Amino acid sequence: MRDSFDINGVDTSSDEYGGYAGIFTGFAGAVKGGLSYAGSKIQIMGDPKICLFFNECDQCKKFSLGMQYCARKGYHLPLPIDFSLKHDCMNVRQFVKKHFPDIKDIEHAASVWSDCGEIIRCKLNGEACVIKAIEVPQQINHSRITQSEFALARKRQSYLVEFNWYQQFSGQLPLEAAAIPCLNAVQENNQQALLFADFTACGYQQAQASPAHIDAILRWLAHFHAVNLSSTAEGLWPQGSYWHLATRPDEYARMTHSSLKVEAENIDTALKQCVYQTLIHGDAKLANFAIKLHTNCVYGYDFQYVGKGVGIIDVMYFLGSCLSDKALHTDASAYLDQYYDELALALKRYKPNISAADVIASWDELWAYAWADFYRFLAGWSPEHLKINRYMQSQFNYYLTKKGM
Repeated sequence: MRDSFDINGVDTSSDEYGGYAGIFTGFAGAVKGGLSYAGSKIQIMGDPKICLFFNECDQCKKFSLGMQYCARKGYHLPLPIDFSLKHDCMNVRQFVKKHFPDIKDIEHAASVWSDCGEIIRCKLNGEACVIKAIEVPQQINHSRITQSEFALARKRQSYLVEFNWYQQFSGQLPLEAAAIPCLNAVQENNQQALLFADFTACGYQQAQASPAHIDAILRWLAHFHAVNLSSTAEGLWPQGSYWHLATRPDEYARMTHSSLKVEAENIDTALKQCVYQTLIHGDAKLANFAIKLHTNCVYGYDFQYVGKGVGIIDVMYFLGSCLSDKALHTDASAYLDQYYDELALALKRYKPNISAADVIASWDELWAYAWADFYRFLAGWSPEHLKINRYMQSQFNYYLTKKGM
């Protein structure tokens, strides 16, 4: 049975919405997460207007959410709303075996963050592989997170974004900004699995906080930001990173009154309004990079928060993940210059019609803003966090000085 849904007064069966409407069978009652169900219509409060379409699980006959259509941007995105429709007909290991029946030598490698899935080592056709299998639970248990529908929705959205990234974007990267090769990707309702080549079998190892590895990753970031400058973020986060202001209302509300809280919106606006937007990794910590022995070639991975932003955000977060407070004071400036040098060369290669000097000048103006923005998140999330160090605070103080405060 095909129904049209009225969303904010718009009939989703119209041509403006591509004729999409929900495939809706036997669904009744109120749906959580800001929705109300009335007959054949679903009304969603807020903007942008979205078109929902549900898929029925063949096994358990429950419904799970597909994608949203954004009338403002004109394309489909993973839906960032939690509807609490749990698909529980099989666990992630069964899901993996269903879609990859030929894998052998299966072993548990690690659990995904807060039990959102499993990392599995295996072999496929004799080749070493790793599978990232995801099913976000109804309740996330974390020592620093108070569960909310918003936080749960953000986590679910992040895995959908990563799935889109590997399906649509990662294969287009140059070798200098390569991601771990994704051999296959499957998704069914609220479960998904990404099949990767095992980078350790290819001669790569986890990156270390050594000068050589830091240099190599800064080069990777420069190429990643240059090749993606002015790129579309279709299917990704419209604003990359997991800590930006719009995605952390709970943490912002917990902040005590301070100049940091007062300036939060101004800092966020400056970062968003920079003319030179690129795609940022969004979680570019040292642990999310692998280095090939002897060549220092780099693989990036864990692209759950990839989206629009200024490249300096990734550089700030990366250096903060591998340098102590003392090292930031003594070495951050030199590493930043090194990144700019690599960025200029990469822009000349990928974007020869864009002034590298203008990009670098614009992003350099935002160095203190990037630190202050992450400081704002930490102050609301974990005020005693070790990453709130003197260098971070000095960058916020520099921001205040520039603003004449």
